[in-house]
Amino acid sequence: MQIKIFLTRERQVVYLIKILAFFWFITKAWTYKAWVVDREYPVIAPSEALDHIPGSVHIVLLFFSFLALLAILMLKQNRFLLTLLFAAELLSCALDTVRWQPWEYMYLCILLVLIINFMKPQNIILLVHWLLVSVYLFSGLHKFSRVFLSEVWVKMILTGYLHFPLPLILTYKLFFAGLLIPLTEIMLAALLYRMKNKKPVSYMLVFMHLGILLLIGPFGLQYNSVVWFWNLFMICLLFVVYRQPLPVQDRRFCIRQAYWTVIWFILPVFSFSGMWYQYFSFNLYSGKNAYLYICFPQRPAMKSIFIKLPHYANHENQKEVCIGLQDWAMAEMSLVPLPEPEIYRKIAERLKQKYAGLRVSVFLYNPVTGKRTDL
Repeated sequence: MQIKIFLTRERQVVYLIKILAFFWFITKAWTYKAWVVDREYPVIAPSEALDHIPGSVHIVLLFFSFLALLAILMLKQNRFLLTLLFAAELLSCALDTVRWQPWEYMYLCILLVLIINFMKPQNIILLVHWLLVSVYLFSGLHKFSRVFLSEVWVKMILTGYLHFPLPLILTYKLFFAGLLIPLTEIMLAALLYRMKNKKPVSYMLVFMHLGILLLIGPFGLQYNSVVWFWNLFMICLLFVVYRQPLPVQDRRFCIRQAYWTVIWFILPVFSFSGMWYQYFSFNLYSGKNAYLYICFPQRPAMKSIFIKLPHYANHENQKEVCIGLQDWAMAEMSLVPLPEPEIYRKIAERLKQKYAGLRVSVFLYNPVTGKRTDL
C-alpha cells in the first residue's frame, strides 16, 4: 500500500521545503562562526565598499535566517517568507566570501526555484532534478585528474581510511582504480538524466552518499563535518524527488527554463579554465584546489586559534612555522575556505596587515603544478 502523501506533486514540494529548511538550519548553526565577525579568520567581502559593515548587521541577518527557517519548517509554505529568506541569505553572503559554500549555493538555487515556481509544483520537481544531474555530472568531471588519484584516492581513501600499505597499492596497481569514482558519478548523472525509471539510479546515489558518510563521517576520517549534513540532505532529497516518476518535460518547458541550463550546465564548464567559481561548479574533493599557508618566524605565542592547529615546517625556510588556511577555517568555522586566487590574495593582504609585527609571510601551493607562489 502506497503512502498517499507522496502521490501529489504538492506534497512532494511540501516535503522538499521542509527538508531544505531543516538541514539549512542545522548547517548554519554548525557553522555559525562563518556568519558573524567575532572570529580570528578574516572577513573578506567581495567589494571594499562592504568591508566596514557593522558586526551587528551580520548577527541580525543570521538570527533572521534562523527565525525564517524555523517558521518555514513549522508553518504552512509561504512565498513571501521564502523571498525574505532568499534576500537575507543573499545579503549575508555578499558580506563575506567564506560563506560562498557549495551547499549554500545549492540551497539558494533550490530556494529561488521554489520562489519563481511557487504555484507550479511540477516545474519545481523537474528543475531540482536538473540541478541534481548537474551536481553529479560536474562533481565527477572535476575528479578526472592525477591529483585526485594521488591526494584523495591514495592518501585519503586507500592509506588514510583503508590503511593499505604503499607496496600493496603499487603491487596491485590500485592507483588508476580510483578513476572508477568519477566514472561512476558521471555514469549515474547520465542515467539520472536519460532513464525513464529513475528510482533505481536514485537508490545507487543514496548508497554513494552513505559511502561518503562512512568515509569522512564520525565513524571514519571525521573530516569536514559540515558536509555530513549536506550528504544527509542529498539522501532525503533523492527520496523525495524520485519517489514517483517525474512530470513530462516538453520543448516549451525547456525553452522557458533555459536560464537554469545556462547557470547549471554552461557556466560550470568555464570553471575548468578558472573563469567560474569552483564551488558553484561542484568541484568537490578533486584535490585540484590550491592551498594557502601562513608562515611565522616561530610558533606564535598567543592565545588564539593558532595553538590548536597542526603546524608544518616551511621547506623554503626551515626556521619558519606554517599553518594551513584550510586547517584554520575548519577548526574555527567548521568549513573550508573558498579556493579562488583573487580571494586568497585578499586574505594574504589582510593577514600581513593584521600580523605585521610578527613578520608573517603567506604563500600559495598548487598541487597540480607542485609550485609555490608567494603572496
